[in-house]
Amino acid sequence: MKKILYALIPMMLVACGSRTGKAVSVTDSLAVDSINGSVVDKHSETYIRQRIDTIYKFVGKISTDADGNRNYNYMPFNLDSAYCSQRYYALMQQALEICDETGDILYDYDYWVRGQDISDDWSYKVAKVYNVTDSTALVDMIIHNFSDTENTIALRFERDDWYIDDFSPSDDGEDDKAYLRRIIKEGKAVKGYDSGDTYKIDSLKQEKGT
Repeated sequence: MKKILYALIPMMLVACGSRTGKAVSVTDSLAVDSINGSVVDKHSETYIRQRIDTIYKFVGKISTDADGNRNYNYMPFNLDSAYCSQRYYALMQQALEICDETGDILYDYDYWVRGQDISDDWSYKVAKVYNVTDSTALVDMIIHNFSDTENTIALRFERDDWYIDDFSPSDDGEDDKAYLRRIIKEGKAVKGYDSGDTYKIDSLKQEKGT
């Protein structure tokens, strides 16, 4: 799926290793797995929609200080570690380590808000939950960031809950996980280069459409 960038928006580059914040091992899920006093099937559409609300409730929060400066405070903790699947987060971390060594940027946009900047009226809506199995599900979302963008995320059921397993799943295999694996593979291939050599991932980013 193409990632829509905003060329006229001031760049907010997400540098490798710049994702800071306290990692959360116990995620902020539903306190009680019940609705109206009845037990909820965690594989039901109702529960999955609520899980998406739990995950995205911190995204897109903007506040204005006394001087009128906009503060983008959507990340009170590390959303990636809290709400991404273990295998997806592990790939992210490996790719970031490669970028730390090469001085490259893994993403030049924010995949949570779907852009390089964020609009005052940023919002999301779950349009469809489908292809639900014991361990996987797909969710179509509409992200409003200056304009509406359709986006699909893949979920993985693990640790007794749903976690994001890809921000851009694709039938042709050209998803985020494939992109991260290429970065890792190419990075490992050049580790033997001396410090005077420079490794660039621009071609991979162009293939990914970022």
